[in-house]
Amino acid sequence: MLTPLVAGLFALAGVTLGVFLEPVKARVAARTRLREDRALRCAQLVEAATAASGAIVWLLGTIRIATPPLAASDTMIAEVEQRYWSVRNDIKKAVLLIQLIGPNELIVSAVAVSDSDLDLRRLWFDREPAARQSDSAEMAQALHANTRALEEFADLARRLTTPSRT
Repeated sequence: MLTPLVAGLFALAGVTLGVFLEPVKARVAARTRLREDRALRCAQLVEAATAASGAIVWLLGTIRIATPPLAASDTMIAEVEQRYWSVRNDIKKAVLLIQLIGPNELIVSAVAVSDSDLDLRRLWFDREPAARQSDSAEMAQALHANTRALEEFADLARRLTTPSRT
């Protein structure tokens, strides 16, 4: 007689505890999904920005003066330019998706990565072929700013996507 009563009390306690804990579990799961989504978007931006700057650096390497330029045909240059525009679209998409999920400091950093890529892009695409300079101080400054913006974004993304252990 006592056993069914104790079993009933434990069952009632388990159901009651489950009802109270379900919203907590749902919030934890939602935060985890948001963190994973944010990490995925950040990784997409880092990959695209790295590929874009690599393409611009390669293109600028074909016209360098201080050291022998990279051997490149017109078709190779056209292919790399096309690859740049493709990854540039990936950068824009990743920035827009990061703007959807936030937070604001990550958005600001993502936009800084995109803007630094634009500054680097202008060195090749917004100039006449005769005006392009691979060994200029402007190129070095734009490349350094791009690298710094990407590193700052990656550090911030790591902090915002790694679960805290407090």
